[in-house]
Amino acid sequence: MTIKRPLSLMLCLMQAFASTALAQTQFFFEGQQLVSSPRCLYVNPSVPTDTAAYTFASAREALTFAQGKNHVSIYLEPAVYWLDDPDDPAVRMPAEGERVPFGMQLRLSNCDIIGLSSNPEDVVLACNRGQTQGAVGNFTMLHITGDSITLRNITLGNYCNVDLVYPLDTKQNRPRRRDAIVQAQLAICNGTHYRAYNSRFISRLNLCPLAGANDVEFHDCYFECTDDALCGTADYHHCSFTFFSSKPFYSTSRRGAHFYDCDIHSKTRGTQYLTKRTSLVTMRRCRWTSDDPDLRIEWTKRPSPDYACVMEGCTLNGQPLSVPTPTEPLPLTLLPFEIQKSPVSSADTPSKGWMMDCYVPSDIPQEHMYHPNPDAASWGFAQGVNGGEGVWGLVQLQRGARMMLPSDRIHSVELLLYPCKDAGQGFGSATAQYMDVCIKFDVNTLTGYGVRFRRTPDYDHAVEMLLVEYQNGTITAISKAERCDLYKPGCRVKVTTAASTDASAKQDNSTSAQSSDIISASIEHQGRIQTITAAMPHPNSFGGFHLQHTGSAGESATLIASIEMK
Repeated sequence: MTIKRPLSLMLCLMQAFASTALAQTQFFFEGQQLVSSPRCLYVNPSVPTDTAAYTFASAREALTFAQGKNHVSIYLEPAVYWLDDPDDPAVRMPAEGERVPFGMQLRLSNCDIIGLSSNPEDVVLACNRGQTQGAVGNFTMLHITGDSITLRNITLGNYCNVDLVYPLDTKQNRPRRRDAIVQAQLAICNGTHYRAYNSRFISRLNLCPLAGANDVEFHDCYFECTDDALCGTADYHHCSFTFFSSKPFYSTSRRGAHFYDCDIHSKTRGTQYLTKRTSLVTMRRCRWTSDDPDLRIEWTKRPSPDYACVMEGCTLNGQPLSVPTPTEPLPLTLLPFEIQKSPVSSADTPSKGWMMDCYVPSDIPQEHMYHPNPDAASWGFAQGVNGGEGVWGLVQLQRGARMMLPSDRIHSVELLLYPCKDAGQGFGSATAQYMDVCIKFDVNTLTGYGVRFRRTPDYDHAVEMLLVEYQNGTITAISKAERCDLYKPGCRVKVTTAASTDASAKQDNSTSAQSSDIISASIEHQGRIQTITAAMPHPNSFGGFHLQHTGSAGESATLIASIEMK
């Protein structure tokens, strides 16, 4: 029987046989004695770094040293290797001109990264940052540019939302940074011919195991993830998976993702989809198990015959599983109808009708600043996606979409909403993304009262709900923020005013005695209601309407199915 070994391993063996008197390090891999050399780097945290002996105390040093070299193997003794300092309180920011902060950016080709243990749990490359949790942007542990990269006997883990448990040395255990699940990524690659053997990939949202590379294969690997997670250009052979939510792929490449003889456990309730957007997946001889005995498996919510997904020889909880190849054409879906924007600035005198534009409110911090396109529409009439699928209404076409209606008569408004993010989180990320619904509003001075729903790093299946005051464009909270689990598709939001029955609550001002001084907001979903009420610090006689959405558009938008005003 012929055993194939990587070229870089063969080069290490040759260097070992030709070893000179230099103080190089000897070690063993799969019964073979190796010697550290320019093409054979040895990593051991218990020894000091000696670049002359090609021996390193950290994986970060070895990876940096390997850049620009060809046919290099990096061998790592069992340990937890932090590629980004988990104790550094500094928030990681994207480099200038980039949107994603990285732990390391490397240029490597023909490089093997190998753990010196047959158990991949013993050799861990780690970080613990994610969007809004130690980073601004979707923090990614590695960015690799180059071809022919191999991982073997390695764990890549982003422990932002997952506890690090290290059985070899429990002192290395570390609790997750936060409970709320955010985008916390592993490796984005730019190159071709990437391979992983007997390795583990651990995170939750946006796992990104070697994402972006072409010609990717995983053999005997393990993955833990939620949504938008897996590499869409890969073949998975004899791998195992734990899916903690319903859409492990956002989409796959045109060539598709292919599973062969894999074991998949789903913790989803109801329906487990493979992709968020219709795209190609094949599964052959795969075994599904689930926490939900009534789980359904589907390719995607809207399968298209343009993608010939195939499932053969698969089972679910021991029973034959067959998900048919899509054959029916998709129902016609029109592109969003753009509603003409109405440019508004502080110098404009508003018209009497609806005004729709994009705007950056005063409370958007610099690190989450966005820049609306003044030449593009802010709102459109379209069918929603995901949580808004099958429903038509107004959707935001870019971040900062705003609508206002000048009036002196509106004292109550009720909206029927379909957030496209359907798990209760409402918005794309906790980066100053919120929606304000206001009445008692003056569109000239941006003064009035309303309710805010905002995404926060504290929750991944809920938003915060609070009441706010606009005073000449300055926004102030006038109630405590409460956790809200009801911001889901089909929820109804109502904002009303009332006169206080407590004379001491009234304030001495020029507003007439008939004016209201209490603002109340409620949200209802499937019979559950949450209400929040507060006194207006500065009661007014205005009667306009204002809605401000600072969340991302597209699949993070909130579809507005109806607006009823009184």
